[in-house]
Amino acid sequence: MSDGLLDAAELEAIQNAIREVAPKRNSYGLDPDVEPTRLALLADDRSGDAARPLLLTVMNRWVRRATKALRNHLPGTWQLDVVGAESIDGPSAKEELRGAWVAGGTSGNAEIVFAVQGSIIDIAAAKRCGEAEPTSDGSRPPSAISLRLFQPVGRTLFESLAPSWQEIFDNELVPSGDLAIVQRLIEARLVVRVTLAFSGAVGGRVQIYARPEALLPKPAALAAIKAKSLSVANALMNVPVEVIVELGSLRMSLGKIRSLEQGSIHVLPKFVDSRVPVYVAGVLKAWAKPVVCRGVLAIQIISVVHGQGTQS
Repeated sequence: MSDGLLDAAELEAIQNAIREVAPKRNSYGLDPDVEPTRLALLADDRSGDAARPLLLTVMNRWVRRATKALRNHLPGTWQLDVVGAESIDGPSAKEELRGAWVAGGTSGNAEIVFAVQGSIIDIAAAKRCGEAEPTSDGSRPPSAISLRLFQPVGRTLFESLAPSWQEIFDNELVPSGDLAIVQRLIEARLVVRVTLAFSGAVGGRVQIYARPEALLPKPAALAAIKAKSLSVANALMNVPVEVIVELGSLRMSLGKIRSLEQGSIHVLPKFVDSRVPVYVAGVLKAWAKPVVCRGVLAIQIISVVHGQGTQS
């Protein structure tokens, strides 16, 4: 296996192998028909790590504007807080969008999906109908009528995000009615999701989904500058390389190697003054002869291979 990142087919094969040897889900008391949430592919995690702080910054700036935009549409005392940001995969996002009020938007090359869920939808719809004390069952999804009545509230909330978005990404956030935005999101390998949650008299949450690679600025292209050959040569002068001098070699059978004993002598096929090869990084670069210099074994270069360097 190479040292590169795994592609989708390799990751899928690994996940299938893990499922085959994993304990049965019903051994832990879980419903065998329940499929666990798929994890986002690890190969895209770098872009997710870079995009999450950007979205959190937007949400922390937006939460006050969002609260102000909803004051006239929701009764009672409540609070909206940023919960956090996570990386998930497209199919997980698809499941989370069921029963939510959903809107799409574009910002430059980026596409986002805006979703509102929970009792906030029924409560806001009831207030539009003039109910003095609106109630909502948070355990069931909102009705089609509630989603329709929530439409202007959701639109107002979504539009209040635009100034905070432009402060961070320097691009205008434009609402879009193109359902293909949602389709592309749920088919993505990795999706970044940031969540804001209601507390107090109103329950529910607001979530923004986006593909992280579309949020990150493209790296500036480096200018191609042709280096001077002399500059390259000077830069490489201090690079250490391995130099091997082969004084001699033997070919022996495994049987003779097993019978080696201390003190045994084996004659090399070369004379003491025979020339020996000099290898640099595994490549033959020169020929030399063994000499003794101040009592130390040394070599004297007698020729250079392919004219590289000078002869001595």
